Amino acid sequence: MTILQRWMDLSIRFKFFSGFMAILLFVGISMVVLNIQLLHVVRDNETVINQSVPKLVTQLQVKSSILERINFVTLYITTGREDFNQKFQQSCTHADKIEKDLLTGAAPGEKKQIEQFIQKSEDWEFILRDRVIPVYQLGNKEGAITILKSEVQPIAVELINRVEGLSQHKTEEINKTNNDSLQDAWYSVKLSYVVIAVTLILAVYFALYMSNTMTNPLVLVLTAVRKMAKGDFTARIPVQNRDAGGELGNAFNQMSRSINKLIEELKEANERLEEEMKRAQESTRLKSEFLANMSHELRTPLTGIIGFSELLLAESGGTLSAQQKDFAGNIILAGEHLLAMINDILDLSKIEAGKYVLEYGWFNMVDLVENTIKVVPAHQHDIAVYYSTEDSWKIKADAKRLKQVLFNLLSNAIKFSSPGTRIDITLTKNSKEMMGVTVADQGIGIEAEKLDKIFEQFYQNDGQLDRKYDGTGLGLTLSRQLIELHGGTIHVESTPGEGSSFTIFLPIDSGFMDQNIPIMPTSSYPSSVVLHLPTFSPHIACLKTHFQKNKIQPDIFVVESKEDAIGILQRNRYESVYFAGNNYNDMYLMMLETIREHKMGRLVACLAGSLRLVERGQVMRLADELIHVSSDETRK
Repeated sequence: MTILQRWMDLSIRFKFFSGFMAILLFVGISMVVLNIQLLHVVRDNETVINQSVPKLVTQLQVKSSILERINFVTLYITTGREDFNQKFQQSCTHADKIEKDLLTGAAPGEKKQIEQFIQKSEDWEFILRDRVIPVYQLGNKEGAITILKSEVQPIAVELINRVEGLSQHKTEEINKTNNDSLQDAWYSVKLSYVVIAVTLILAVYFALYMSNTMTNPLVLVLTAVRKMAKGDFTARIPVQNRDAGGELGNAFNQMSRSINKLIEELKEANERLEEEMKRAQESTRLKSEFLANMSHELRTPLTGIIGFSELLLAESGGTLSAQQKDFAGNIILAGEHLLAMINDILDLSKIEAGKYVLEYGWFNMVDLVENTIKVVPAHQHDIAVYYSTEDSWKIKADAKRLKQVLFNLLSNAIKFSSPGTRIDITLTKNSKEMMGVTVADQGIGIEAEKLDKIFEQFYQNDGQLDRKYDGTGLGLTLSRQLIELHGGTIHVESTPGEGSSFTIFLPIDSGFMDQNIPIMPTSSYPSSVVLHLPTFSPHIACLKTHFQKNKIQPDIFVVESKEDAIGILQRNRYESVYFAGNNYNDMYLMMLETIREHKMGRLVACLAGSLRLVERGQVMRLADELIHVSSDETRK
């Protein structure tokens, strides 16, 4: 049995280890050879740097000293300055030292040539020192120049040529050494390429071998998993032996059978769920259709009942007794209560169906609080309402729905409070992105076990048939869902016998306004406009009187259609819009709805004619405020 066959019969772990160590050993030996070769290159470079280059530098210094000495002598005999003579003497001393260094570092074959050069240099220096300079010092400047040109300069040229010859020889020697080093380095590069190639070949061969002996079960599993990913859960792995790969195949096949069984069960469950979903969707559709039909069927006769009751109360059909007037008033109150409950039920059904759309716009939260306080009947119950705020800010939300939420909270606070108590509204900033509105009363409070139930539909704090406090149990439910649609939350704290505190938190989005800006009262806005129908022209003077009393200077326009009103609002940005008409009718209500759709700020309805209670309710659902204008007086 050969060594290769014995190795192939070993365990996978040992084969993997031995193959890896063989490749590692080959790489290590190759690296040692490369290091030896690179060390040879480094030594050649060190020879060039430490020996050849300094010699070349010394030769260049000798050449420079020759030129330096002849220049100093020339300057001395032409200018007569003694400092040039001193510099010449110093240069001679420095030249002697350089020539000795040149001789000391010379190679054996160069020493004789350098000794001849030094002897010639000393003779040349003797001519400068003992002939040219003394002749000049005796006053014979022309004679000194003649000797300099005829004897000194030719010898200097000869010395420079000799030095250049030595430099050329040394340069050629350095180039030869560099070429040898470059060849050695290139040989090292070629050798490294060979090592890398052989290492890669061995690694690829070893990887292929190990993939066939060790990773083949994994490949089979991956192939089966891909089939399962495409929906074929009947994929199986062929098991050929009982080793680790065979155990893996058996485990996978068992898992595949289990998954296939679960898939079949899930399909059956999904079919049942689809049927249930269709029935639920159909039930929701029928519920929506029922509510839409019932809202129309109930609102129309209910509006008629309220309207005719108001006519009876106004004695339009004849004089009524006091008892009959009470009966008519009770009919109106019961009808309005039923109408409000129908509206709340419709809003809740829209929210549950996901069809409720908020109309976002920028407005001042302080103004909304002030306007809501004005419409709640707190004074009728001898209850005072106060509000305070840390800052003034604008918020982006559905002003109409937030007003509805605040109205619900205030109405509950009034309902469960005794005469002579107070209600506090506090506006605070919870963070840079959140604001809080708290409504706290001094009423009867809520038991701790009921705090989690008060937001449930139709839940009554006093649930007895003979309960003292009326209500539908929808106000808090609708309020919480409207706040959650805004991305906010509502919390309640209560102590029985002391009162309750409801707090809503809403995202601000726009950030806080400048604190130096004062809070504008609801009766004074810097930018206002009056849009009035042509029939309102006789009453415009009365409305102007109202504006003068409140220091308002609005723009005034006559509009005959909703297109006229939209055009004016799109061309200008007004904080307050006053829409005036002579009487309440379908056209006035339609245009008021159009203005509300295109105006997110303060909207004030102005009417000259009288309003029935149900008509007033229709107007106040769209407007933030209602002003009654007459020829005798102007009042809210």
